[in-house]
Amino acid sequence: MLAVLALLASGAQGADVEINHGGALGVGAGLGQPLGVTGKFWFSSLSAVDAMMGYHVDDNFDVHADYLLHAYPFTGVPNGKLPLYVGLGGRILAGDDTQFGLRIPLGLSYLCERTPIELFAEVAPVIRLNGISASVDGMVGIRLYTAYLSSVH
Repeated sequence: MLAVLALLASGAQGADVEINHGGALGVGAGLGQPLGVTGKFWFSSLSAVDAMMGYHVDDNFDVHADYLLHAYPFTGVPNGKLPLYVGLGGRILAGDDTQFGLRIPLGLSYLCERTPIELFAEVAPVIRLNGISASVDGMVGIRLYTAYLSSVH
């Protein structure tokens, strides 16, 4: 899947591409806990919502969504932007061990300047609401923003 995303993005190279603006939508894949498909919709350069569904290591199906706030403390990042983000969301695990939880994702994204690609890494403490316990999810991933959506402001 990553090869397909890279191939699609290669056709969109050229002028600067701004993917962190209201209306931008990216889709891709995440690897870790969980493993699956992901999407992100930007409301503005500071706020977005992301969602993911896929396989959780304990043989459960994972669905989660988070509201994210971004900050841009790093300047002079080569060929892109490097926002930090924090959020709040919910997670449902369905399967042998059904769980409902609150997620608090903390992450870092690299927004490529000339290709509509976002690379990200995050850790997300999870407070399980049924049984009141805690765990931590973590993943790395990639999202592709189509050239059309990236140019809509």
